[in-house]
Amino acid sequence: MSEAVLNRADSELPDREAALARFAVTLTAEPWSLTPATAEDLAAQGFDATAIEAATGVIAMFNYLTRVADASGIEFDYATPLPAFRPERQRRPVNRPDRASWPVLGAEYRTFPLLPALTQAWDRWREYVFESDEPLTRRQREVVALVAAQECCDRWRAEELSSAVPAGDAEVRLVAFARKLSRSPWQMDPADLDGLRALGLSERAVLHVISVVAFQNAESRVALGRGLL
Repeated sequence: MSEAVLNRADSELPDREAALARFAVTLTAEPWSLTPATAEDLAAQGFDATAIEAATGVIAMFNYLTRVADASGIEFDYATPLPAFRPERQRRPVNRPDRASWPVLGAEYRTFPLLPALTQAWDRWREYVFESDEPLTRRQREVVALVAAQECCDRWRAEELSSAVPAGDAEVRLVAFARKLSRSPWQMDPADLDGLRALGLSERAVLHVISVVAFQNAESRVALGRGLL
């Protein structure tokens, strides 16, 4: 089944799993393109509102985890029956639509009203990632979060962070890192981390940059998934 999902071979999957896979692929690769038809597709296979909300959370969190892994070079260190995943490193990312068509989805769409325990955990992590004052400054967090929101076509969050336009070489280089990790995480390599270290960032600060970018990608997908469905 995992190979069929990776290869987008819906015909090899049961209808229920195929609908879920289509949702996961769209929310991951083109979250701005979700429509009510996606929700209808899931509902036709027996997924209710709570199940769709849970699926949205899982997909968003794996958009976080995979970006942390891609940026930091984490590899499997345990035996697994899953096939080895070989990303197409030359694959081009999907083009983003014009800003005028980006969805506007506010704070109420960035949580899980049907899943209070998940909401509580999510909000705690969000506060830590976005509102800590060290080892990154609040300004540095906003600069990279703005880029991640833009790459997800998350208009509400991009407008909320609109004052964080990069200024100076160091912030421009942070933006380049955030854009690549958001748009084409499969192309990350050790040189990208070296670029952050060259700015004088500690290893802990580098991990926080990765976490902010990854979490904004996840949060934007929660909003787009919940709002457009």
